[in-house]
Amino acid sequence: MSGRVLGMRKLLEKRNTIYGVCAIWIVLFHTFRRIGMPYIPVVTNIVGVGNISVDIFFFFSGLCLALSVEKHNYLENGWKGYFRRRLTRILVPYLIIGIPYYIWDAIFESSGGIVRRIALFFANISSASFWIKGTLTTWYAYAILVFYVLFPILYRVIKKSKASVFYLLTGMIAFAIVSAYIPILKNSMIMWARLPIFTIGIAAALRERRKLTGIRHRIIASFVIVIALGLLISISEISETFTIPQVYRFLLYIPMTLALLTILTWTGGKLRFFEMVGTLTFEIYLVHNTLFHPFKYYGIMETTGYWLYLIMPVIAFFISWLVKKAEERMKIAG
Repeated sequence: MSGRVLGMRKLLEKRNTIYGVCAIWIVLFHTFRRIGMPYIPVVTNIVGVGNISVDIFFFFSGLCLALSVEKHNYLENGWKGYFRRRLTRILVPYLIIGIPYYIWDAIFESSGGIVRRIALFFANISSASFWIKGTLTTWYAYAILVFYVLFPILYRVIKKSKASVFYLLTGMIAFAIVSAYIPILKNSMIMWARLPIFTIGIAAALRERRKLTGIRHRIIASFVIVIALGLLISISEISETFTIPQVYRFLLYIPMTLALLTILTWTGGKLRFFEMVGTLTFEIYLVHNTLFHPFKYYGIMETTGYWLYLIMPVIAFFISWLVKKAEERMKIAG
């Protein structure tokens, strides 16, 4: 068995554990930033790069989608089943969580008459606010939907010619950089900067089998990359004046994500608690982001202090579990 296949298998076996760790990491990242936690050496730096979890999610999405093509024989049977399965998996939890939140937002966090509030609700739930104003509360849902739509094209191009991966990634990185400076694209830059790592996930599933040599040196190099880039980005994240422009910080997550995945491939195992949390990743991402707003509106963030670290994640995990159960009852989860 080739080293590449062994590494891939280990990654896939630990996927839910990795998802669970990343879900907690991203919750801590957002919590630290929203309530202005004082600097804690090492801890703040690690939490400061917690948004790399999103890049890991996107890598696995591309990887698993590419591996599922042959399993479901989409190339022969058509992509109708793919779109139904993937879009439903995202849209159902998004609407379950998004509709009540954006109704609440229109009532309590918005001003103006009823017509304006209704218009704002539809702008938010339809993702128009993200594209036009850069509203990021549920941006991940929009991004993964766009990537799912692009996937069949990317899959065919990469499968036809593996050499095209270099040109695809070069073009995507260039487009992400340009998008940061063009007003009509600037609001969605956070998404375009993540398209390369999604594409790398697809390419990883399709590349030829070959022996991996120098594993020890790869892991050592990966540690250096993770520590060096992680420290650099975390300093920028926690600084009042960012030392690295946002688009470049996101693009630096590409080598950092690949290095971190290399380390994870050869270390650790499956952990039941993180596996359980990992099955709720998408729901947790949506729930905890939307919870911040009512917590702040009702002054909970000011009155609870550091207890928020215990209160909000627990509530978010519980609501996410309920949403997942609702999905399972509707027989569309996973």
